[in-house]
Amino acid sequence: MRHPAQWKVETVNSLVEDLSSSPVTALVSIKGIRNAQLQKIRKELKGDAKIRVVRKRLLLKALADIKKERIAELGKLASGQIAVVTTGETPSKLYSILESKKQKAAARGGEIADHDIIIPEMATNFPPGPMISEFQKAGLQTAIDKGKIVIKKETLYVKSGEVIPKDKAKILEKLEILPVTVGLDVIGAYSDGIIFNREAISITQEMVLGQMITAFSQARNIALDAMFLVKEIVPDLIVKARIAAEALALDTGTVDESNVQLFILKAIREATALNRAMSGEAEEKGSAHEAAPEAPKEESKEDDEDKASEGLSALFG
Repeated sequence: MRHPAQWKVETVNSLVEDLSSSPVTALVSIKGIRNAQLQKIRKELKGDAKIRVVRKRLLLKALADIKKERIAELGKLASGQIAVVTTGETPSKLYSILESKKQKAAARGGEIADHDIIIPEMATNFPPGPMISEFQKAGLQTAIDKGKIVIKKETLYVKSGEVIPKDKAKILEKLEILPVTVGLDVIGAYSDGIIFNREAISITQEMVLGQMITAFSQARNIALDAMFLVKEIVPDLIVKARIAAEALALDTGTVDESNVQLFILKAIREATALNRAMSGEAEEKGSAHEAAPEAPKEESKEDDEDKASEGLSALFG
């Protein structure tokens, strides 16, 4: 009978010990993460969380040996390149921490673009030379300006959802465009007999609070429209009733000490409008009076010409 390698036995035993003593166990995907970044995250979380890269088969063996309710079911979420995180933080808190550690990175080729990758118009740091043909081969319009290669036109380089080819990844890296977000992606977690998937873990307190505020606002508007009396809408109903009462008083001319200012303002508005209307009529009348005397002048001139003509006829027969 073939016995497992000693290092595998030791790994499983160590996992059993860690996972048994930890309040929370999480599985994270390490696909695409750089080793330097992983080591940095480990260092930053030291004392709060422990990260171990493991093989799926060894993890499943360890989970089966742990005497915790339902923890073996966590293995159903394990897939791809994974690591185990043991921590005293809640699953949602751990999710928030790991999300905050994510960074932008250069593409290596083979990644799926999670957004449209666009190369903008830009000046590069490359002098004229072989890079011009590389950029042009990649479909980029180039020119030379002040001794440097410039990208003349914005280009949609890789569409969202497409694989980033290696040759395009090299161009992006040379242009210092970082299209990939890398970090530890939480797959699922175990806490107190409950298995949490990624969707459940990603629900933050801010999201819940925002949804509660939206729900309260919507319920309040429905209560106002339906006149459903609850204490939350009473102040709004009082304001609404006061506005309606003031409008009714203005329409019926009902004046008292509580609304006299409204009538004063109304009188000022009406007086201002009347004054403008009267000023406009006066200007029109003034313009008409100024233009009227011009007509007699023309008639007088014609009369004078007629008289002169008659005089000359009389003089010369």
